[in-house]
Amino acid sequence: MQLSQIDLISAISTEIEKQIPGIPAEPRYMNAIIKAATLVCDEFKKPLVKASEGMGLTAWLASDDVGASSKYMACVLSGQFNSPHHYPWDGADLGRCIRLLEAVPELASQLHKMKACSPQWSAVIDNWDKWKVLYDAGEGKKLYLEMKSTYKSLRD
Repeated sequence: MQLSQIDLISAISTEIEKQIPGIPAEPRYMNAIIKAATLVCDEFKKPLVKASEGMGLTAWLASDDVGASSKYMACVLSGQFNSPHHYPWDGADLGRCIRLLEAVPELASQLHKMKACSPQWSAVIDNWDKWKVLYDAGEGKKLYLEMKSTYKSLRD
């Protein structure tokens, strides 16, 4: 995937001009725009690293398949680092948690530990098998509705 740095610089400049009409053409502003565009272009040049079966915790943490809830799950199950508390909000989040266990299969036997983390995590673990079936079947909308309904029932 190749981005045009010049087009990106132009688009950023145009947007800034919309938000701050008449902004002076200061070199530091242009340097910041160029720096931002370069950062974005460089990031898009890197290959995506998806979680793969058995890749291990270190490789998984360095992959592009880590979200807040899956990182928290890895933190709790591995005990090797700290991470803020998050739980899966939707099918995409749950998918990253599922792929964590595929990437680091030795953590799967510890999954029950997540129940003690919060009522939401307890609900995730109680529904894990059912939700995983929905995720694997591509039933994203149904999975999302079930997750939201489950979490809502915890608040009622």
